[in-house]
Amino acid sequence: MIVEFLIFGIVGIITGTMAGLFGVGGGLIIVPVMHFILTSNGIVESIAIPLSIGTALTCIIVTSSSAAYSHYQKGSLSLKRFAQLTFGILFGAGFGSSFVINVDSEILKTMLAVFVTIMSLRLFINVQMPKAKNEPNFLFFNLSGGVIGYLSSIFGIGGGIFSVPLLKISGMEMKKAVGTGAACAFPIALLSSTSYLLLGLNVIGLPEYSIGFIYIPGVIGIVIFSFFFAKLGTKLAHKLNDNFLQYLFAAHLIPVAIYWFLK
Repeated sequence: MIVEFLIFGIVGIITGTMAGLFGVGGGLIIVPVMHFILTSNGIVESIAIPLSIGTALTCIIVTSSSAAYSHYQKGSLSLKRFAQLTFGILFGAGFGSSFVINVDSEILKTMLAVFVTIMSLRLFINVQMPKAKNEPNFLFFNLSGGVIGYLSSIFGIGGGIFSVPLLKISGMEMKKAVGTGAACAFPIALLSSTSYLLLGLNVIGLPEYSIGFIYIPGVIGIVIFSFFFAKLGTKLAHKLNDNFLQYLFAAHLIPVAIYWFLK
């Protein structure tokens, strides 16, 4: 257990910094680490995957709120866009968990590997996303929020990997898109983690100290550090070049993709 807490602390430092830097919740790191620890302790795949995702989303509640508030203090958060996306998120975020519970574990691991690889390649190649000629309307952001919430709930992420590019396409500058993406991660994580908690309440075979599909030691060990390091990430985001941030984000996805392909 001591070794686990040390690992959780390191993950908390990394994911907290990432939340402030990139506007993401850190789920892409938390999920594979949790999955490795749980399966190493004999937890079967059908439980380890939803438990890893539910735990990651619970951690993101704290991490995203810290990062979002720091960005708000620096004026890099659009409350208007946040509200528009959240309206759709409220409908999408709660349903992804049902898909994860019912899909075959091998299919889900392949989906995770392919998804992370595509995201990393897109960032490395630096595909230039077209900017909207006219400001997208309210319905566009509502529907986008629903899709972002649903996919984020499946992959155990805060949605920044979707919301930040979307906001850039709509004409928002990078730092404000990152701040707004961090804020959007909060309702995604809150609704999704609640779904994982409820769906796992009567499941047999969960490890000790679990509540539904949420592993409490993992949550505590990670958020203690991620809350404070999210503020550090925010400061760094306002000092680093946008292109450097993009390549840094892409680089951290490579080991994640490799893990899921090997598993």
